[in-house]
Amino acid sequence: MILNSFDFLIVLPLVLCLYVAVIYLCRNNRYSNIVSAALLTSISYGFFLFYQPLGAMILFAVTAITYLFALVMERHRDRKRLQKTMLITTFVIIAIAPLAVLKYSSFVAGLFTDIFNNAADANASDNTFLDNLFLPLGISFFTFQSVGYLWDVYRQKINAEHNFLYYMLFVGFFPQIASGPISKADELLPQIKGRRAIAYTDLTEGARLMLWGYFLKAVVADRLATFVNPVYADYMNFSGVTCFIASVFYSLQIYGDFAGYSLIAIGVGRLFGFDLINNFRRPYLSQSITEFWKKWHISLTRWLTDYVYIPLGGNRKGKPRTYANIMATFIVSGIWHGANMTFIVWGLLHGLVQCLERLLGIGKKSAGKVMAFFRIILTFLIADFAWILFRMPTLSEAGGVMKRIITFAPGAALSLSKTELSLIAFALAFLLVAEIVQEYYPSRILLRDKRRSVRSLSFIMLLFIVLTMGVLDSSQFIYVKF
Repeated sequence: MILNSFDFLIVLPLVLCLYVAVIYLCRNNRYSNIVSAALLTSISYGFFLFYQPLGAMILFAVTAITYLFALVMERHRDRKRLQKTMLITTFVIIAIAPLAVLKYSSFVAGLFTDIFNNAADANASDNTFLDNLFLPLGISFFTFQSVGYLWDVYRQKINAEHNFLYYMLFVGFFPQIASGPISKADELLPQIKGRRAIAYTDLTEGARLMLWGYFLKAVVADRLATFVNPVYADYMNFSGVTCFIASVFYSLQIYGDFAGYSLIAIGVGRLFGFDLINNFRRPYLSQSITEFWKKWHISLTRWLTDYVYIPLGGNRKGKPRTYANIMATFIVSGIWHGANMTFIVWGLLHGLVQCLERLLGIGKKSAGKVMAFFRIILTFLIADFAWILFRMPTLSEAGGVMKRIITFAPGAALSLSKTELSLIAFALAFLLVAEIVQEYYPSRILLRDKRRSVRSLSFIMLLFIVLTMGVLDSSQFIYVKF
């Protein structure tokens, strides 16, 4: 499921041609949609079986379980509220059991071991068996998507899908299965069940989205990794200034990496005639952490809002309860990202800042340009500070990086060639200009210019930049491990 691998780029056109041919040949057949859905489902599971046969089995199990549970929920809609609540609670626990066991059992066992042994480091426990448990690709994403569907059926926002083939495709659609975006049933299922047709604009827009995604991944994220990785791997020997630069670069690296994946996935989906939710909207131009989370990993934020924050009471129970709900939601967000105390503290930090913003009334955008600029810088620095927790394996190591930055600790500077530094500078300058244009001057985006000649030339130039300045080693996406 490596969307930036050469194997994928070779197979994708072949699969797309086959898909288009099937749609064309079955265009007048009453079963055309079933045939096209069956083909896409086969392709999706074929990719998964190729990379992770055992992971495909777990994916199928989660899909089958939530499919059956949704049908049961639909059948018991008229039961008393308590009975339905007990039923959905049981179903959700069973649905998330594979995720809980495979991803978090080692972490939980380590915590208990450390409590009883009075150990200092929660990540140092010896749980060899649990540590070696198989973690399927994208298990957090397809579990959350299927649980969200189950909850929507329980809340009677949607009807249960009776066609198992359609539901299989909804959960396992190959572009989004590894790292999202997390789709809602009322958005994706109607597209799956509708009559298939691919327009020329789908192909061109899909290619444009994919190309920009490859730029973010290969030219920005993977280029910045050449600086970030050696510094974080040996941070005690580098100066505080170098560690700070590495932290800033990592903030941009993870953005380029994850936004790049999302755009590639959305673009591939568009090639096949599907509109997937946009996952990023220039988050580092946000003027508050509250706004940041409206622009970063949008599909996850929406999921947490709909299925954690609102069910807890949202902002309807008074300010103290609202603050508690925000903190609980971001604890869940931290746990979702990884089985490690660093992720939990990362989530707590983001939740705490949002509570403070609500308390101080600074969640809205500033009217003045100067103040807006300073708020953007401050928001970025807060997010940057939190990303150190996200990057380092233990709290002590994250604290060590932060200490070196805050104290301006002496040490070495990372030595890179002039060529490498020039490529990094170009990538960052290009990204900054592109982000500003997309945010404030969307009509001037060259890849979407009304003139075909300008669009074509821009596409060719961007392709040239990716091929000549990108790190084309098919490196794995960061968020795949989540």
